[in-house]
Amino acid sequence: MDHNHPMLFDEVANAAIPIIDTFNSQELANTVNAFAKMDHPQPSLFDEVANAAIPIIGTFTSQNLANTVNAFAKMDHQHPRLFDEVASAAIPIIDTFESQELANTVNAFAKMDHPQPSLFDEVANAAIPIIGTFTSQGLANIVNAFARMDHQHPMLFDEVAKAAFPIIGTFNSQDLANTVNAFAKMDHQHPMVFDAVAKAAIPIIDTFNSQSLANTVNAFAKMDHQHPILFDEVANAAIPIIRNFNSQGLANTVNAFAKMDHQHPMLFDEVANAAIPIIDTFNAQDIANTVNAFAKMDHQHPMLFDEVANAAIPIINTFESQGLANTVNAFAKMDHQHSMLFDEVANVAIPIIDTFNAQDIANIVNAFAKMDHQHPTLFDAVAKPAIPIIDTFNSQSLANT
Repeated sequence: MDHNHPMLFDEVANAAIPIIDTFNSQELANTVNAFAKMDHPQPSLFDEVANAAIPIIGTFTSQNLANTVNAFAKMDHQHPRLFDEVASAAIPIIDTFESQELANTVNAFAKMDHPQPSLFDEVANAAIPIIGTFTSQGLANIVNAFARMDHQHPMLFDEVAKAAFPIIGTFNSQDLANTVNAFAKMDHQHPMVFDAVAKAAIPIIDTFNSQSLANTVNAFAKMDHQHPILFDEVANAAIPIIRNFNSQGLANTVNAFAKMDHQHPMLFDEVANAAIPIIDTFNAQDIANTVNAFAKMDHQHPMLFDEVANAAIPIINTFESQGLANTVNAFAKMDHQHSMLFDEVANVAIPIIDTFNAQDIANIVNAFAKMDHQHPTLFDAVAKPAIPIIDTFNSQSLANT
């Protein structure tokens, strides 16, 4: 029974803390699990539970270990030593973990960004023989956790794919998005998974939230996996809720459509309209990706480009070489004048010009030339790093330079 009673939970915490050393492993796990389930923060209690758990961590069962770290992760309560002790206790008994416990454990470590490579390897080895017992959420969560921690395990991903096919219709929107996002992040090719996800996603596309929509098309684009029907359905679902997208979601969505060369003018217009009021929340990469996508699709939106320039100038020092080159290249491609932006890009680019690769160099000088924007110091600076890497320029880069 999920009956929230904040005052009762506070009183329980106050009563538990002085006698926390009398709690056994199950009682410790159950306590933090209950507070997490009710989303009731009690930092002092969680610290005391951790301190009491560590000396008796060897008495925790697999379920208690999983529930404990899952509760700490759900409440975003940092306690690195507890997580290390849980990992050390879990590895010797990993074969006693059920599928949900395996998924919840690595999911908790990933959510707290707590690396434990040995634990992840052991979880993968334990999961593979029982992969058929995982639910759709468990399958999605386990690959999502491995991807978040950038922990490679190709065999696990292949086995997850095999287990997912027969039950793909049971995946909800978040599970579908997390699965393809994980495969894409790890650059793990599996076209059948992507086709199956697309087929399952289309009938329930209206249940996807903004982040799931953005993550899904971003994953397909990253893996260069064409699926025009899915992209159309994502666009149609995104437009009515476009104001729910954050800056990264907006940038990633148009970037994915541009990368796949998938035209949808209405979506791009709506993204622009949603982006302008929140343009100050865009970071350097979001800004560069957005104008680059509009330019690649030859989609005119002068007001967006003006607002992007105004937002970019104050944070221009946070742009990397590729972002600087791509931004001015997009403005040039759309023939959109903004002298102040070009001057600021030049001023930031000159001190880091040695970090520009051949394509970045070609793009930036081509953009300045196309817009007839004079900046002799930049061109002199570009010449120096270009000469030693001239052999890396392709024919287009040479011509553009």
